[in-house]
Parts: sequence; C-alpha cells; structure tokens
Amino acid sequence: NTAISDTVGEAANSLKQGGGMSDVLIDSGQFPMMALQMIKLGEETGRLQEMLGKVAITYDKEIKTAIHRMLAMLEPALIVILGIIIAGIIISILMAILSVNDLAF
Repeated sequence: NTAISDTVGEAANSLKQGGGMSDVLIDSGQFPMMALQMIKLGEETGRLQEMLGKVAITYDKEIKTAIHRMLAMLEPALIVILGIIIAGIIISILMAILSVNDLAF
C-alpha cells in the first residue's frame, strides 16, 4: 500500500530529525492503536527496536490465527461442495442407466 509506505517514510524522516515516530503514525490513522501504543512506549523507554519486534511478532500471530480460522471454515464448505458434485455424478449415471432400460422395452 503506497499510503502506508509514505507514512512509514515520513516516520523515518521524523526519526532522523530527532522527532518521534509514533506521532507521525498516529496522525496517519492507518495503524492499529495497540501497535501505536507499543511504538510510543518503545520511544519513551529507549527500546524502540525491541518494541517494533514485538509488534511484528504480535501481528504475525494474529495473521496466522486468522488464516487458521479461515481454513477451518473452508474445509467443511469444500466437503459439502464435493458431496454435491459427487451426488450429481451418481444421479446422472443412474438416470442414464434407467433411461437405457426404458428404451429396451
């Protein structure tokens, strides 16, 4: 996303000039509040790198959890769809067999 990339670039420039990164990110309104609070805390305590790492780990876990949930919901749907397809094949085969019987008599 170009908007997020631009915001991160502005935050980096702010850091180079001796300002705060969190203020620029908060003003953009494009980042989750929890991440912004962690970044602000990292700036205040002088452990920004550590806090950015924790933010990355936290959101990686959230993404993995969301993917697992989506896959868990997708599996039953695929089973139902495959069942419908197989039922359609079976019905078409049975209809063909029964129609051949009607032609013989």
